[in-house]
Amino acid sequence: MKDMLERLVNLQATDEKIVSFQREEAKIPEELGNKEKSIEAYDNQRAEVEAELDHFLEQVSELGKQLEEARESIRRFQARLLVVKTQREYQAVQREGESARKKREDFESELKEIQEEKNTVEESLKEMESSLAQENAALSEERKNSEKRLKSIRKERENLEKTREVEANLIEPDLLARYQKVFNRYKGQGVVKVVGGVCYGCFMTVPPQLYNQVLAQGVVHQCPNCGRIIYVDES
Repeated sequence: MKDMLERLVNLQATDEKIVSFQREEAKIPEELGNKEKSIEAYDNQRAEVEAELDHFLEQVSELGKQLEEARESIRRFQARLLVVKTQREYQAVQREGESARKKREDFESELKEIQEEKNTVEESLKEMESSLAQENAALSEERKNSEKRLKSIRKERENLEKTREVEANLIEPDLLARYQKVFNRYKGQGVVKVVGGVCYGCFMTVPPQLYNQVLAQGVVHQCPNCGRIIYVDES
């Protein structure tokens, strides 16, 4: 039975490595997926900034047209001043001219503000596009490294699974079934040490009589608290 326990301990060590590789296999694509989502969210923000810039460009274009119309009104007003014949006509043209100048000043002021905002948005967009390019380049490199790592992990796991098959065949079927049941329940821990009468699976004290039986190594025992197969490491 001592030999059978040693085989179980070896099987447990192999299974732990297999589980570790399986977790890493699942973790790598998950981490890549999270980064892809993060970049996608950032790209959506960039698209919003780009749409904001387009809006500013439309405003600049429209204000430019209105400003040119106001300037044209001033030119017409200046031309009309040269041909007015009466004081009354002169005053009317002057009022029109003042109104045109006021519109021009308002358009110029508004255009200046919008252009400043547009420039700020343009700078922000450039920075975002630069950052996005760097993030995409880093993600591309990480994908390559992840593919290499996954390939290596799968190969190591497959080799371990072959080793496990050999190790499992050396264990009595009933005992192997007991081990597998506990291993599955605790997701990777079916066999644990007992040190100083304490189970290292649940860290509860094993009854003294059972502890002595475990020391004798005549029969495979399980912890009465957690159900894990227990043994004493004499090394």
